Amino acid sequence: KLERFLNKYWWLSIFVLSIPAFWALLVPGFYGASDDLHIAWLHQMDKVLGLGQIPPRFVPDLSFGFGYPLFNFVFPLPFYIAEIFHLLGLNLVDSIKTLFLLSLPLSAIFMYLLLREFVAPLLSLVGAVLYIYTPYRSTDIYVRGAIGEIVSFVFLPLIILSAVKLTEDGEKYNFWIGMGALSLASLVLSHNITAFMFLPFLILLIFLRATFNSQNPMSSVKRIFISIFLGLLISLYFWLPAIAESGLMKYDTIFA
Repeated sequence: KLERFLNKYWWLSIFVLSIPAFWALLVPGFYGASDDLHIAWLHQMDKVLGLGQIPPRFVPDLSFGFGYPLFNFVFPLPFYIAEIFHLLGLNLVDSIKTLFLLSLPLSAIFMYLLLREFVAPLLSLVGAVLYIYTPYRSTDIYVRGAIGEIVSFVFLPLIILSAVKLTEDGEKYNFWIGMGALSLASLVLSHNITAFMFLPFLILLIFLRATFNSQNPMSSVKRIFISIFLGLLISLYFWLPAIAESGLMKYDTIFA
């Protein structure tokens, strides 16, 4: 009976089982992670959006009031999402904490959907919960406060799931091409370094899936690379200026 309940209400099970992972975020105020500067960055995001700067690139108050091209180089998507919570009435600290909190069950849900392609529902649930409770995740949230990496964990399984679906026969290819493109763009905008490190493994997965799991390997590869191209095109506004203008920056300077 318990297994039938977990199989039917897997999404509820994931949320309940993730509560201990985010319980410490429910304390009043900020909880003490080292990267508390993200609260200031969200404040700057809110300020420049209020000034009509879309997409946000140059913030006015960093570098001792001289300004800094923060969002020209720093992943903007976590702050876009946190800004939505702020506009809905949460303060800056609670907006950041809400983003951390939601990243845990959402990443587990997408991991569950990925694992369901390969194993039984109960094992998929176990794998999704393990994805939450790996020590690196807790370090990212409670020690480092690495907001970009935490958000990137939401999109990694969704990108792999899209690649798996696009190498299977008889799937809704247009849907998964779009889902893969949006997930990859979200990964680039969430944490560009993670995206850079993840791309070679994604290409290896595409090669293996197209070779051993697809009846028409060339069509599978074509669909996936269309998805990758669209994902990079969607995020082009961020990564192309960051690469093109990186030579104009002097690194290791104070910008607090």
